[in-house]
Amino acid sequence: MNVKKSQKQPEDMIKKLAHFEWGGTTPQWEETADQIVNHLQEQLESEESTEEKQKKIEYGTQRQYW
Repeated sequence: MNVKKSQKQPEDMIKKLAHFEWGGTTPQWEETADQIVNHLQEQLESEESTEEKQKKIEYGTQRQYW
């Protein structure tokens, strides 16, 4: 089974970010989870085209009448 390098990289990065620890406190776990989510979000945003980003900006700036 051939796995592309780009598909394997996120799993490796998550393993590096998420250190499994016994014990700890909830704020420590929340910080680790935030780091993982931020890393994954940055990867998704870097893969977006400029057209998709522009569409999101236009949608976010238009007025909504409810």
